[in-house]
Amino acid sequence: MQISIDQSEGLERLVNIALEANDIQSQVDKKLVELGKEVRLKGFRRGRVPKNILKQRFGQHARQEVLGQMMQDSIEKAIKDNELEIIAAPEVTKADDTDNGGFEFQAKIELMPEIPSIDFDKLKVEKIVAEVTDKDIDGMIKNLQKQKQDWKESKGKIANNDLVTIEYSAKGKGVTYPAEGTEKMGILLGESKIPTALKDAVIGLKTKESADLELDFPEDFNVAELAGKNAKMNFEITDVRKPKLPKVDEEFIKSFGIESGQEEDFRSDIKKNLERELSQTVNNTFKTQALEGLRKACKDTLLPESMVNKESQYMAQQEQQRAKQMGQADAPLRDASEFVDAAKERILNTLIIQDIAKKEDIKTDFAKVREQINEIAQTFEQPQEVIQMYYQNQDLMASVEQNVIELQVMEWVESKVDIKEKKKSFDDIMKPAA
Repeated sequence: MQISIDQSEGLERLVNIALEANDIQSQVDKKLVELGKEVRLKGFRRGRVPKNILKQRFGQHARQEVLGQMMQDSIEKAIKDNELEIIAAPEVTKADDTDNGGFEFQAKIELMPEIPSIDFDKLKVEKIVAEVTDKDIDGMIKNLQKQKQDWKESKGKIANNDLVTIEYSAKGKGVTYPAEGTEKMGILLGESKIPTALKDAVIGLKTKESADLELDFPEDFNVAELAGKNAKMNFEITDVRKPKLPKVDEEFIKSFGIESGQEEDFRSDIKKNLERELSQTVNNTFKTQALEGLRKACKDTLLPESMVNKESQYMAQQEQQRAKQMGQADAPLRDASEFVDAAKERILNTLIIQDIAKKEDIKTDFAKVREQINEIAQTFEQPQEVIQMYYQNQDLMASVEQNVIELQVMEWVESKVDIKEKKKSFDDIMKPAA
């Protein structure tokens, strides 16, 4: 057997293998002997079929079976002897019998990228430092009160946070809305996305009062006919409701699963949840920034085209699925080429994490796996059922184990890089950008 390896493009290699005729025939003869012990042919007792008859009837089949096994074995030998790490099964691109009874073939393989050595000491990464304060807990309790608040009809002046219904019409250059009559609009002042001028015009009015004003409607206004347009709007207040927050009493506290109904336990539970969310956000932010720096250190790393293509297609399918879940039933499948850059980032992130874990011998800490599953379960009404579901589902377990190994790698990275701490409040970190 003769083996040679040629470089193709990038990470591709062409493995050329020539199998000797004698070696092939030797294996074919052994295969025919095995068949002779099992095969039944009319006129011959089992195990007594002459060799020439076996060769005539089964020789070609035996040769094909032998060649398949020899090809697989020889490719594995070539990969092992040359200490190659491949990313997918080899692809046979050429295969021919030779004149002397031998066999030659070529297989294309794609190598796993090699991550370069990284000088972690020179890598500077920002790390957010924050804590959950009593003010943050108060804010969360206020939000929970709002979830259960009542709305009381009011004849008084409109103020911020009131729920207001108006009937309106708008006319401008090239726009009349609605075409006839008026349209109703509900506005939760302080939260609904409406032009500031409209909010200012509504505040201070009462039910049945009206006003006129000229507005520049924003591009993302929820009425398509008015979005991005300038128009004169006339409106009348038809209904005003003011919020009435429930008291933070035993009944209210128990409604959130705190059996004791005690405010101290309620605040403790909220703090624990907020700290968990904060920790996750801080860790994810650090991971994002650390990986950005690590990718820059590995910017010349070649990535396998097959891996990039597969990941790009997967990301396009994910995007389509998300759109369908958001209600867009006919969401199109975007071209995978639009996701190539994002796919390369994701692949390089994974390769870097795997490389660090391998070089530093970082193994999955199963105590942390159990801890993470327990944390996930506590966010559900029946935690024990969720825990059992995870331990019985191999895919869910694999996902948690992957998260844990990434967390462990990031902890190692944090211990090696130059950390620049940046203090922020809980609100600054958790509230989405406007």
